[in-house]
Amino acid sequence: MARAGKIGLLFGALLLSAGCADPARDRFERAEKELLSQKMEAALADYRYIARDHPQSRYAPAALLRQGDLYGGYYRNFPAALEAYDSLVYNYPRASEVPRALLRTAEIHLLQYLDPASAATDLERIRKEFPRFDRGDEVLFLLARAYGAAGEAERQGAVLFELVERFPKSNRAAEGRWMLAYSLLGQRRYADADREFRKLLYLAADRESTVQARWGMAQSLEGMGDLEGAIAQYEALRGEWGDPAYVAEKIERLKGRLREP
Repeated sequence: MARAGKIGLLFGALLLSAGCADPARDRFERAEKELLSQKMEAALADYRYIARDHPQSRYAPAALLRQGDLYGGYYRNFPAALEAYDSLVYNYPRASEVPRALLRTAEIHLLQYLDPASAATDLERIRKEFPRFDRGDEVLFLLARAYGAAGEAERQGAVLFELVERFPKSNRAAEGRWMLAYSLLGQRRYADADREFRKLLYLAADRESTVQARWGMAQSLEGMGDLEGAIAQYEALRGEWGDPAYVAEKIERLKGRLREP
């Protein structure tokens, strides 16, 4: 009887273990292994299975995010990618994967569909609803590009200032500094542009960056009417700029303006 009782307990434990198995988790783990092994079709099928057959699972939002990434990044099927991301955002608005889905959606809208307005809407939603998102520097950088593409220079400048101040050590901030300087130059805010190019010159760690910063300073000073200052910067570029003849021509032209009564 004692032996039979032990067998019964063991059998019951096995049944309980089987009943507690999470098919969505097992399928997700399998899909992750398939993804690492470059078995894209098998991985996509498993992610789709989880989202479709186990929508209440805690793995469903992650499966939809992976599904969207595969469609957009590997298959280049952007409508299918957007559908997956939209499903994630709509059905699981509190999931931790939502800001990443919105970021991916914004990238597709801006870079594939050339729709900066929709991209800006997605990114502003991240800023509002997920202020602690760990990719905030990417959000601000892409938002600046969206506003720039939409011709909203003032908004672009405000976002770039925020990017540089909040994430000073980010690679995106380094790119953002250049974008900000050239944006100010394009707006003919020459004094502000000169200030930003001087910062870039101070931070320059290589010859190319130094040359670009000096060129921006020269253009800014020229725009401000400081011809002597502009000439000094162009002179510093002699032999450094890719088109020496053009630099020499700029210098002579500005010297001629100085000689005018």
